[in-house]
Amino acid sequence: MNSASSSEPKVYPAGGTAIRLPVSRALVFIRKESFFFIVLAVTVILSFFSMPHVSAIHWNVIATLFALMLVCSAFTECRLLDWIAVRALGTFQTPRKLGLAMIAATGALAMVVTNDVALLTVVPLTLIMAKMSGKDPFLLIILETLSANLFSALTPFGNPQNLYLYDYYGIPAGEFFRMMLPFGLAGAALLVAVNGLFNKGDVYKTKQKKPDFQNGKLLFGATAAFLLIILSVLRVADYRIALAATLLIFFVLARRMFIKVDYFLLGTFILFFLFTDSLIGIEAVRDGFVRFLAGNGTVVLVAAGVSQLISNVPAAVLLSGFTGDYRELLYGVSVGGLGTLVASLASLISYKLYAREYAPGIYFRRFTLLNASLLIVLAAGCWLLVRMT
Repeated sequence: MNSASSSEPKVYPAGGTAIRLPVSRALVFIRKESFFFIVLAVTVILSFFSMPHVSAIHWNVIATLFALMLVCSAFTECRLLDWIAVRALGTFQTPRKLGLAMIAATGALAMVVTNDVALLTVVPLTLIMAKMSGKDPFLLIILETLSANLFSALTPFGNPQNLYLYDYYGIPAGEFFRMMLPFGLAGAALLVAVNGLFNKGDVYKTKQKKPDFQNGKLLFGATAAFLLIILSVLRVADYRIALAATLLIFFVLARRMFIKVDYFLLGTFILFFLFTDSLIGIEAVRDGFVRFLAGNGTVVLVAAGVSQLISNVPAAVLLSGFTGDYRELLYGVSVGGLGTLVASLASLISYKLYAREYAPGIYFRRFTLLNASLLIVLAAGCWLLVRMT
């Protein structure tokens, strides 16, 4: 008996010749991109109840993420991230010191250029540092993700939901900063405590010397593209101009970078926008929110809860149509970025980048535990703050 022939299923076309189907490869691929296919299935099911609109997709977000993926791939190939990693490991060798440094760097970036951009910049660097030191960076990346989600809440342009609510309600800048300062201070204190309690172990060591930069033309072009992307995020330049310039730079200098883009991650973001649009279109869902969003402090808890299922950006868009209490909604979607992996779409970026290099099981378990713990503490704090003031 031919054992090879019995191990794989066959399909017999009209001619009768057996065609082997690479079922095992397909299953591995589907498992690797399981989250995308789950979101796709849910979106398709919801579309039968309410057809989503293509206009619901935030193309500026998709374009920015796509351009940044190209830039980060170029920085890696040019060994810029290796150079920064060697310097960082030479300066911050203990886990706690490195943890604080990366928390601060991620948080500072997130406040200025959004949590998505901060993580796309910092996490690849962390993965390189981990390879140099032989350590699994799951805790460090979790801390960076927490930092990005918490500190991005402090500025109107730190994340998409803040930018949307800031414009939607016409919140004065001074009032916005006063509202979010207590949240930021509480988040910073919790991050320092988590880093001190859990970020332990041997020092980070590397024997690698500072590497020489490779492909100077590509490094220069990628840096120019990165600066344009940052200007578009800060709304100084149009995102379409930044995207067009980035595409031109990489088409001329390094077309190979296009195959390194995580198109399934971009597809997941697109599906989330469509999923939310379908959900908003269901009358029973809208009526349910009208009933739930009543009472002092209720908006905080509902916004945090809804964010766990559809992420905090769609939650902000969805709930803004049912409440005028922007302070509660800001607190709710800010704390709602913690918790599940889908509570903040930025968290998916960290997870996907980590899962490319390591088995994601331990990351997912520790991420969920730490995020759920901080979610409970901060949600309770925000609820009490709203009730008392």
